[in-house]
Amino acid sequence: MYTGDWEEARQEGKDEKKWLLVNIQNEKVFDCQVLNRDIWKNESIIETVKENFLFLQYSKDDPRAETYCNYYFQNAQIEDEYPHVAVVDPRTGEQVKLWSKKVPQQAEFLMQLHEFLDRYSLETSARNPVAKRRSEAKKEKPVEQLTEDEQIERAMQASLGGRKESIKVPNEDPDDLTKSIPDLRNSSADDKDMTDVSEEETSSSSQTSPFASIPSDQPHKEPEMSSSVTRIQLRHPAGRIVRRFAIADPVQRIYEYLKAEPIEGKEGADFELRSLGKDLIDSRDSTIEEAGLKNASVMVEFVDT
Repeated sequence: MYTGDWEEARQEGKDEKKWLLVNIQNEKVFDCQVLNRDIWKNESIIETVKENFLFLQYSKDDPRAETYCNYYFQNAQIEDEYPHVAVVDPRTGEQVKLWSKKVPQQAEFLMQLHEFLDRYSLETSARNPVAKRRSEAKKEKPVEQLTEDEQIERAMQASLGGRKESIKVPNEDPDDLTKSIPDLRNSSADDKDMTDVSEEETSSSSQTSPFASIPSDQPHKEPEMSSSVTRIQLRHPAGRIVRRFAIADPVQRIYEYLKAEPIEGKEGADFELRSLGKDLIDSRDSTIEEAGLKNASVMVEFVDT
């Protein structure tokens, strides 16, 4: 856990190329205690956070939380807004992911962390997803446009000391606003022009590639859930699949499964598997545990041929 203040954390995040993972706590909210019990003590989550994030956990009344709450969490005094967990880009100060009011179970939260790390990078050459839109604050209607019930509600608010209800911006996950936009992480300004590669060379390369050597007649039978079994989320352009694998299975079993039971409409298509931005083809002989894929999210990216 990072113990410095907000500005110090941003500087260290820039220097170490680590995202800022922020948890604002309210001791009166039971779900905040559940976070401490179930999420922040999970070994797999701890490993992922240590490697990729600076973890900041502040009480809502901690002076160190003041700057963060002023910018990102103006409703910090409202119990219904908890739990609050967010990811912030240390370079720009932009909040890029948010879990608000409800945090998923351990396995799903870990998958979402891995999914985030697949889509975003702090490398200077990376092109991260951009939000397609942001919701606007709900504007107050003129009285003549209100229904009878809404007029009564406004009159009641006015009677309580003449105060006007504050306009609240919905707590949306910024990451959700990018997901209909093609991922730009694999684009690069240095992409080479491959038009001079002949069809014959391409065909020969395909036949001898590690991917081509993986069999397509090995269907996968899911093992029963136990301590030696894990769930892996396979994300693809049309959605996602969650399957169980033994942690002692080689990574190649994931490739074999997708070749034997291809995603609808992608029969026979070449694909790459990526986790945390890393191509898994070179790890196909490693076990799922050795490759760090326990409860992981794996990207299935189809190769245009």
